[in-house]
Amino acid sequence: MPSHPTPHRGLPQCSARPAALHPAARLAFTASHSPLYANTLALARWTGPAVPVTARGIPELSLVREAVEVLALQRDGERPGPGVRRPDRFGSPSGTPAFDLPWWEAVRLGMLEVRSGRARPAPDLEERSRDPDQVLRWWTDMFETTVECWRGDLAALEPDSTDVGLLPRVLRVLYDAPDRCRMPLEQLTDALLPEPGLSEHARSRLPGLLRCMFSQLGETGAVRAGRLSPVPERGPGSPYLVRLTPLGRYGVRGILLASGVTAPLVEDFAKADAATFLDSLSSFSDDGRLIAVDTWTAARAPARVLWELSRVVDGPGLVLRRREAARVIGTVCSELVPQLRSMASSGRPALSALAAAVLVNSGMLDQAEVNAVLDQHAPWVMVDITATALAEGEDLVDFLSGITEGLESVIIDNADLLARSEHPDALRVLDALARHHPDPGTAARAQEAADLAWACRSRGRFRR
Repeated sequence: MPSHPTPHRGLPQCSARPAALHPAARLAFTASHSPLYANTLALARWTGPAVPVTARGIPELSLVREAVEVLALQRDGERPGPGVRRPDRFGSPSGTPAFDLPWWEAVRLGMLEVRSGRARPAPDLEERSRDPDQVLRWWTDMFETTVECWRGDLAALEPDSTDVGLLPRVLRVLYDAPDRCRMPLEQLTDALLPEPGLSEHARSRLPGLLRCMFSQLGETGAVRAGRLSPVPERGPGSPYLVRLTPLGRYGVRGILLASGVTAPLVEDFAKADAATFLDSLSSFSDDGRLIAVDTWTAARAPARVLWELSRVVDGPGLVLRRREAARVIGTVCSELVPQLRSMASSGRPALSALAAAVLVNSGMLDQAEVNAVLDQHAPWVMVDITATALAEGEDLVDFLSGITEGLESVIIDNADLLARSEHPDALRVLDALARHHPDPGTAARAQEAADLAWACRSRGRFRR
């Protein structure tokens, strides 16, 4: 397996969006044709059968120039602007950066050997270079070394109070962007600097540093970055755009995993069981949630989606699952109206609340039908709404003051029904109303119902 750097402290632990990776053989083929890797391997082969090296471990300048010319080694990346230093992990002892970087990469990765005043290809170079797993290990090492090279320079721009490094954040923003999405540099910069702790001087330097970093990452094949051709009607200026390549997504995913961030694959996420799926949704960004839901539902027929989700949401402490399930079912509910009507009348209060909530928000019913659903199932829906607020830690008094007038009475007017029901969260809601409702009469009515609910549960007697 490819090596990974030391986990980044403070990297956001919210799950990365589910991603699709190319097959390993295709990634290895792409990696082998990335500029830095191709130059490194070509330079290792060029040393055969052997070339003399100086005491510094590099060929003489004439041989360096020969290699650059014969192998067409060049670095056409972004040049640092004023006041921007481009990190060089090895220095340039030959004075020819196009040669030095791939040379020291070849030495570091073991593609060539330097000893007794000579450099030559590693004995098993050709065999290893044809192994896709080895190619990906070499490429991953190059990519992660480039990333680590830039961490220090970007970290120098951070305010002392910043817990999350700029580089981990920029990689995460690119990873969470949709596939083939080209992101303007200005948008990236805004995403990296939401807090006002950075000096204006540092802010002015950041775009130049990022352009140089993307240039070097571009040499690894991990990103595509640059300006579009000028459009006459838009004037001479054009946005600097950055896109993570499929190979770069593979590399960044390795860094995320090593940092403790969950980074699921689409094909694995689609197979997740319903409980795992629902419990994971709260950890995704909005875009990640959309991809997760689309991925999971696309692998199942709508009726199967409803069946799997309904089996894991009817129980105590699962109200947040029911809320997520309602949102997911809502994306496929156009084909499920008969099944949802049947579920609403199932006699299982929690499932009735789920089905009623989906039907009311589906847009598939006219107003008379919506009113009929609410008239029949409002107590269960309101219990779920209140239980959700409690599960999320909301202040009950604030919550009650903010809900639509009349909905609170739905619970109190149906207190006996709720107390005798099997709704898994009815007792918790009644107990919370009894303890926190500002109106003494309402609190006393809720307390009576809560006591009745305790008695019914202790005797195992319920009325649906």
